[in-house]
Amino acid sequence: MRYSIFVILLFLVSAAQAGTTAVVTVGSDGACDYATITAASFGEPASETLDIRLSKNYSQTSIELLDDRRTFIQGGFDNCSDSTPSGRTVINGGSFNGPLLVVTAGNNTVQNIDLYLHDLEMTAGNANSDGGVIAITGSWDLVLDNVYMHANISSQDGGAIHIKPATNSSVMLPVLVVFNNSIISSNDADNGGALACDGGGSVFMWDSQLANNSANQDGGAIYLNDGCTYEQYGAGFFQGILLNDASGFGGGIHAANNSSVSLYGSQFGLGQVAILSNTASNGGGISVSSGSSLLAQNAVINNNSATSTGGGIRSNGGDVIIERTAPGAQCFNEVRCSSVSNNNVSGTDPSFTGGGAIATFGGTLTIKGTYIENNSAAFGSAVRARFMPLIGVDPQITMVGNVVAKNSNAPQVIYLDESSADIAFSTFVDNEDMDRVIELSFPTTWPDGHSVTVSGSIFEQAGNTIAGAELTTSGQFPAGDCNRIETASTGDLVGGTRSTSNSPTFINQAAGDYRIADFSSMIDRCDWSYLGSESNVSANGFVRPVDSDYVDLYGSYDLGGLEHYELDLIFADDFD
Repeated sequence: MRYSIFVILLFLVSAAQAGTTAVVTVGSDGACDYATITAASFGEPASETLDIRLSKNYSQTSIELLDDRRTFIQGGFDNCSDSTPSGRTVINGGSFNGPLLVVTAGNNTVQNIDLYLHDLEMTAGNANSDGGVIAITGSWDLVLDNVYMHANISSQDGGAIHIKPATNSSVMLPVLVVFNNSIISSNDADNGGALACDGGGSVFMWDSQLANNSANQDGGAIYLNDGCTYEQYGAGFFQGILLNDASGFGGGIHAANNSSVSLYGSQFGLGQVAILSNTASNGGGISVSSGSSLLAQNAVINNNSATSTGGGIRSNGGDVIIERTAPGAQCFNEVRCSSVSNNNVSGTDPSFTGGGAIATFGGTLTIKGTYIENNSAAFGSAVRARFMPLIGVDPQITMVGNVVAKNSNAPQVIYLDESSADIAFSTFVDNEDMDRVIELSFPTTWPDGHSVTVSGSIFEQAGNTIAGAELTTSGQFPAGDCNRIETASTGDLVGGTRSTSNSPTFINQAAGDYRIADFSSMIDRCDWSYLGSESNVSANGFVRPVDSDYVDLYGSYDLGGLEHYELDLIFADDFD
């Protein structure tokens, strides 16, 4: 389904004008057909498509209006006689108050209306309503192709763009596509500093940048509410969602009330998906709440910060999946393809704050094949989960095939606060400042059951006494099987006959290369233990187990987050 959607979008943004097309020029020289976009839109005789060639000598003096026909606005023409565009045409709203464009509501029930903006710079919109540049209602496909929107303001939602459905539910939902080096930066709004979608609609972005936007409330770059969807695909260097800020939730993205966020890195020949260096009170990078979802595949969610919860990600009653799906060199980064790292939380309230990488409150959390490194918080330096008991017999948290390393500043790395989890085949190494790696904290009176299982994992910290898992209240002890535990651990992770305290022997632990070295006793040590086929995940993206030429001790699964590959063809000459 996702592939077909993406192909349709590529067709949309590359399609030539179909049917009858009227081509007009807009600008201020004598060769121009019209002086304003409004005059061209409403004055040009009827046609299926209106192609507006916007000269660089165009000057906007008031809000421009567009009727509801398929419209292309292309800039970059030096004057109205120029036939070869280069650069961008500036649309500047600094001489009046209001958005730059006002579009007639779309009421089509079969097919959306295209509004295609190309080679434009759009700035200084100042709306006392939604959408500092433009607000779209109903059946429109708005496409931004090499468009630069900056320094626009909305006193409500969507500093640059706002989309929402028509009141008639039979009308097609709006769609926004942002691609080809489009930049939306330094815009401001109450919600959605760059973009806002409210009530239904879809936003797609690739090869573009949303940066330095700010929201007085939620969604520093993007705000999604009430069933809106957002899909982000790969991009190049310094593209993605960067350096945005929200006073409330979601420094980069906030999704509320059954909305969805999907991040797809290393797909369709595109590069990384990046959510970097955003800030908020809660969910420095991304926040989802009230039945909303986050799917992050081969994504980089790094260097974000929050003052209260969730330096990288914060979920309140949402469903979060973070995973690596691209194996080896098929990913933009062979090693750290899926990463939630270098995020931090500054708050210190023990009852609520924490989750340097991820904080979840209810809902579900699944992390597979991901590096979680160098995060920091006062509670749960990597993950803090609250109010996530068993659903029937199933935990709401699953962590498999991960590398959790060098997280710091908290008594625990994974804080399971009134929460249940299955944790398997992961590497916990070189974390700092903690009393235990995994802390279980259950209330003395609670009607829901709790269960924590830990299997096939490596625990290797400085010294040899740090508990792998420890119950700090009354309640159910963790169940452990086939782990590598510290030689003098005093925790509650029962070793069992299949666990070991032998050295794991990494290839280069000091350099952060946590692959198991040849001849390590961690190789071919276990079966799939508690989780069955859910265990078949490795942080290098390849399906485990790989049965090496070693004698299987209890099975062909290697311990830890990285399955061992002989000859290491996956990472050859490429590990930094």
